[in-house]
Amino acid sequence: MRRANRGMWAVILGLVVMGCGGGGGEPPVADTVEPDSLTLARARGAADAMGQDLVTMLMGALERGGPSAAIAFCADSAQVRSARHAAEGVTLRRVSERVRNPENRPDERERRLLAVMAANHAAAAGTEVTELYTDAAGVRYLQYLRPIVVQERCVTCHGDPSGFPREVRTLLAERYPADSATGYAAGDFRGAISVRVAVKP
Repeated sequence: MRRANRGMWAVILGLVVMGCGGGGGEPPVADTVEPDSLTLARARGAADAMGQDLVTMLMGALERGGPSAAIAFCADSAQVRSARHAAEGVTLRRVSERVRNPENRPDERERRLLAVMAANHAAAAGTEVTELYTDAAGVRYLQYLRPIVVQERCVTCHGDPSGFPREVRTLLAERYPADSATGYAAGDFRGAISVRVAVKP
């Protein structure tokens, strides 16, 4: 496992936080070898693309229709972008221990790495985590996680629910009755963009 110090990618908004389902069973064994630069660059590029794309479009939704429009955007658009990357052989999603969309729960590997990232965030240490592992079929993968940090504008939908606008409370209750992605303050660690890429032999 490798923790790389990179400038905090704080432009990620807390509203953009969650993607597709995780796996089960015994987690594959991690390698101790460092990821090659091309594979790591591919993972970082995928995280860049998703983050920048979603933030730009989310900001537009907020400006056009307020928090309710942003919630609808997150529900409908993030999955489309994840599917585009999957077609290129990259598993890209957003994960958190406190999810709004149940499909964004981390798998065992992601959960362990999220714990490392939360500790790093509390200590103002590394901002991304990588791990190489080999699956049961003998395929080697790079698992890459980049943190998502709550911004001030995120607390309208991810902060104290008692302070949410009425239309936001109504929409969240309708779309996400089991929502646990609230109670955050600006600057909190929210979760991660998770990227999984096969390492070429």
